[in-house]
This record gives sequence, C-alpha cells and structure tokens, in this order.
Amino acid sequence: MNLKIIVYNKTRQYAGHTIEVAVKRKCTIKQLKEKLLDITEIPLDTQCLIFGVQQLDDEKTLKQYFIRNGYTIYLTPTYVEVPDMPNL
Repeated sequence: MNLKIIVYNKTRQYAGHTIEVAVKRKCTIKQLKEKLLDITEIPLDTQCLIFGVQQLDDEKTLKQYFIRNGYTIYLTPTYVEVPDMPNL
C-alpha cells in the first residue's frame, strides 16, 4: 500500500509549502529524505524530519513510527539560513 505523506517545509525558500510524497510503509526515513532531496534540493545531512514531538531516525521505517496515509511530517533545516539581503 502506498502512503501519501504530507511534508510541511519550514526552510526559508519553501516556507509554508506542503509537499505530498507517495511512499510505502516499509520506506525508511533515509529513503524519504532522499525523495525530499530530489524535490527540494535540501541536502540529506541538513534535513531534520519531525513527527509529533519526535525527531525521526534515518534507520527506522514509517511503519515503526505508526505513520499513516495523510499524516503530516515537518521538515526543518539543521542549519541557520542566511538571507541574501537582510530584512530591514
């Protein structure tokens, strides 16, 4: 069965955008991050996925976290973004 996961992106470039990703329940978090890399170009080592209040471990599967179709996962960067132009 394919799941349609909604990823809410909190990086500056994609702030507030949601990304729908179709994956299988046996998909690992690392595999999900690789799909998100293709879409957002955010490097794997700077992606931090959060479900509820828990940071997701790369080696675990969506099934192990009881993530189901339509659930929301938050994508936050693990680095501080520096804007091209400062906000004045």
